[in-house]
Amino acid sequence: MDTIIIGQGYNLKENTSVGKELIGLFKSHRYNSFTCLVAFASQGGVSALSKEIQEAKGRGCQLKIILGVDQKGTSKEALEEVLSWGVDAKIYHTNEFNIFHPKVYLFENEDIFSLIVGSNNLTVPGLVQNVECSLMIKDIKSNPVLANFYEYWKGILEGTEVNLYPLTQELIEKLYEDRIVTLESQRFERYDKGTDDEPSASKHRSIEFGKAGIQKLPEGFTPKRKQRLVKVKTAKAKQKGKKQTEELRPIGEQVLIAEIGGGPRWKQVNFPIEIFQNFFGAQRNDNTYTIDLMNISKDGALGAIETRQAVTVKSNNFRFEIKCAETMGEYPGNDKRPIGLFVKLDSSEFLYQVLMPDYPAYEAIKKYLYMEAKPRRTCELKRVIRDVEAVHALYPELIV
Repeated sequence: MDTIIIGQGYNLKENTSVGKELIGLFKSHRYNSFTCLVAFASQGGVSALSKEIQEAKGRGCQLKIILGVDQKGTSKEALEEVLSWGVDAKIYHTNEFNIFHPKVYLFENEDIFSLIVGSNNLTVPGLVQNVECSLMIKDIKSNPVLANFYEYWKGILEGTEVNLYPLTQELIEKLYEDRIVTLESQRFERYDKGTDDEPSASKHRSIEFGKAGIQKLPEGFTPKRKQRLVKVKTAKAKQKGKKQTEELRPIGEQVLIAEIGGGPRWKQVNFPIEIFQNFFGAQRNDNTYTIDLMNISKDGALGAIETRQAVTVKSNNFRFEIKCAETMGEYPGNDKRPIGLFVKLDSSEFLYQVLMPDYPAYEAIKKYLYMEAKPRRTCELKRVIRDVEAVHALYPELIV
């Protein structure tokens, strides 16, 4: 018998996690049965296992999923992702104050089993990033632990428990309508981000806590991304005499993080030709091309649409002009260059914010930019295009 402690989220150099173990156990192809009883599930945690689940299903593996839906810890999208697996999936729920709270993952074949029991919910933080601890037992099936497990959970595992409900789209819609489950964005705010009841940033906190590193996702653990929405001004705002309106728009995946160079006209931001063309969609020597920019102010408010012309000059400078409160002031200096965040909405629409050296997020973004950017020359301004999730992890106050 092997008994293993699976710690995660603390000693990051160990790079251990339940998510990593689950991927490894699926990829081993040793097991023909997988059962899990889990309290909370998110779309990210569920979808990160979708590839392995479907491959296991294709090999004839028997799959049984029992999920809780208490305390709004499971999202509508997570249940829909599980439903898409086409496996034996149920929820357990009662009207009592006590909740369904196990975190159990069991792999079996005719001879052996691997049982993981601990604190890890079926979410990305729960499986990889939170500070968690579980115990994994690997042994032959005659071990009484396995028999005890089946005896205790008999009604649920055999499907005779009256508080079990087969997972269907109709059930999911009813759970959502009755506010038993919530949307992924609301679940994320409450459980993964922990900000649903957070006091506003203007209120003084009694204790300032430190920060720690976040564990990286293991190979093969690829959750679907949450779709972020932002309320933006519509194009009608550009037309004279038209009333300005707003609409919710999905955020793309790319953010350009760019140092902004100096000079008296530093609002004319220069970019390398690769970024000018591939990120902004402009072309060399085509000064008829325009993009729409919307500034994010320091307090998070969105400005009006700015239609900006692509400019190519003979010195091989490729630029767009920006105009916001920050660019109206003096350039702070080459040792503390402003940093622009350009968030792509679609091929020709972008949000942007200019971070000055005294802004709270400046140092974290600058440190990340200097670590990630690989300029061809030491004197070259640093620029890098990254996923919006990476920027949001460093700068959670950013409205995207």
